[in-house]
Amino acid sequence: MLYRVREQMDDVMNPWRSFKCGLLALALVLPYSLEAKVTVKEILNNEQQQAKDNSEHAEQPTLPDDEVATNEHLIIDEFNRQTPRSAMQGYLHAAHQRDFERAAHYLDFRNLSLQAQAMNHAELAHTLYLVLNRTLWVDTQALSNHPAGSRNEPVPSYRDLVGEIDTSRGAVQILLQRVPGDTPGNYIWKVSNATVNQVPFLRQEFGYSQAGEWLYRHLPHGAFLGVELWQWVYYSLNLLAFLLIAYLSTRIFLYLLLRAKADVSQPAKALVTGPLCFLLGIVLARTFSSEANSTLATRAIFEGATLLILAWTWFLLKVVDVIRLRLTLRLQRNNNTQAEFLLRPAGNVVKILLTLIALLVWFENLGFSATTLIAGLGIGGLALALAAQKSVENIIGAITLYASAPVKVGQVCRVGRYFGVVEEIGLRATRMRTLERSVIHIANAKFVDMEIENISERERIAYRPEIVLERSTQHQVLAQLLEQIREILEQHQDIADQPCRVRLSGFVPRGIKIDVLSYAQTTDFDYYLHIVESLNLQIIECLNRLGIALAAPEPLSFAKL
Repeated sequence: MLYRVREQMDDVMNPWRSFKCGLLALALVLPYSLEAKVTVKEILNNEQQQAKDNSEHAEQPTLPDDEVATNEHLIIDEFNRQTPRSAMQGYLHAAHQRDFERAAHYLDFRNLSLQAQAMNHAELAHTLYLVLNRTLWVDTQALSNHPAGSRNEPVPSYRDLVGEIDTSRGAVQILLQRVPGDTPGNYIWKVSNATVNQVPFLRQEFGYSQAGEWLYRHLPHGAFLGVELWQWVYYSLNLLAFLLIAYLSTRIFLYLLLRAKADVSQPAKALVTGPLCFLLGIVLARTFSSEANSTLATRAIFEGATLLILAWTWFLLKVVDVIRLRLTLRLQRNNNTQAEFLLRPAGNVVKILLTLIALLVWFENLGFSATTLIAGLGIGGLALALAAQKSVENIIGAITLYASAPVKVGQVCRVGRYFGVVEEIGLRATRMRTLERSVIHIANAKFVDMEIENISERERIAYRPEIVLERSTQHQVLAQLLEQIREILEQHQDIADQPCRVRLSGFVPRGIKIDVLSYAQTTDFDYYLHIVESLNLQIIECLNRLGIALAAPEPLSFAKL
């Protein structure tokens, strides 16, 4: 009991183990924080929809057939503001093109407050566009495409609700309003003056920082995945700064670690200076980067967590290498070399699983359904599993060979009709090199079902010469031969004392058979051949001295054709 308590205390007090536990906890908690209001998938869909809207922007809105009769006098407006959807599409299109003079035609400037009047029309249109980019995801397809607007919203009938923005004063509604057009009796849709009056306050609440404003006005205009060029530059510089902090922090940590524990392996050092440094920089950037210059698009990119998932994947793959090295060293100390060979394929399987999990998490964060992907992979995986049935059998066979260990790498064995040295037990096949120096690959699924004779496992090698004498051999001479062979075996220092048998076993068609059974005390086959050669020469010398001849071999019999 005291030993267990002491062991637990050692684990707690060990800073390296505590650090690893902290990283593991962070790895388990962090993925659950990856949740975004807008996903990259929605941004891509929105860009496609904007491209479609821009190509159709000059066209008049299409109404259902049953509404044509009630809208026979539908006006043709220069800015295509006949419906809430076309008005918002026109405004967003002009603002996206940085044509804020045109975008101002989609705002209602009647009865504005003094603060709103202090800003020119283009500036109001520009500021509203920046606020929408930061706070509200506008789905133009959800807006009404009817000249009268939507009548199922909690706003007056002459207004349409685009969305609400949460502010420190409460929710601010973004409204479209039906107003008189340039021609008497005609009505068009514009951004409501109630919303335009809120633009000065919204600029104070959601305006960019000074650095962001400077970059916004001085860098070339352009966007990728909804994120403008100046924002890519701003957040890239932020990331580089945090990576520099992470670089210095990990180098200090490694220095302290080497001072406390000198026997840190090279893979562990590479883990700290490489993936851990990159991961720490990404986590710091995501945690401490200012949101003053972020938009919905940038937050969607960040919540896609591409760099974070890449950092975690790289880190965990390196952790697998470190763990595999530590287990290898432990198995080598325990002389368990057989299990050591299983670590490499097992580590590769773990790496593949980690990579697949990372890809699924990444797709889920981008807004794609991982369930749908898994279902699609499941259908394809079923066909793949049927096609890879033999491969799976071979992998299971490799695990069986490593677990039961009938043979090991480097051992001499006879498998079926093959005889040679096992060079490798892979995931698909076992490689053997024969005495002729050729290489044979035997599928693992077939290998485990074959008769395996492990030559290297014998603790000594049998010496059983076949001695058949002529039938005319005299009794006295035969007795002397048996005694002399028995003395040769007993006096040889490399022949085991027991069993050591020399007997007249019986009569065969060729002559008189002598049965010899003894064991050479060696597993070195070359040295065994040296022993056999010495014994055979002594036995031949006895046969010559006693004048005994060996029986002639049996004549070969040929089957009739």
